[in-house]
Amino acid sequence: MRIWLDLPDDVVEQLTDKGQDLSRSALEALAIDAYRMHRLTSRQICQLLEIPSRDELDRFLKRHGVPLEYTFEDFEREGATSARLWRKRQEELATDRDRERQPE
Repeated sequence: MRIWLDLPDDVVEQLTDKGQDLSRSALEALAIDAYRMHRLTSRQICQLLEIPSRDELDRFLKRHGVPLEYTFEDFEREGATSARLWRKRQEELATDRDRERQPE
C-alpha cells in the first residue's frame, strides 16, 4: 500500500533532520506507534523496517525512547539460564582445582 501526504515544506523541514528520508521517518514512526500500542510484534517491526537482528531492534527502539517488552516469563527464563551457567562454571572451576592438586 502506498500512502501520500501533502505537507508544507516548512513542516517537512521540522519533521526531518538534514539528509533524512521523510518516507522512512514516517514508516518508522508508524511502526513505533503500532509497537507501543501492541499492534505489531518485535518480529513484525524487524520485517517491516528490514532490521536484521533483535540486538539492532533493541538499539533502534532505545534510540526512539521505546521501552523494551520484558515479561515476567522472560525474567524467569533468563534467571534459569543464569543459574544453569553459574553451576556449569562452578563445576569447571572445581575440575580445574582438582587437576591442579593431582601430582603429575
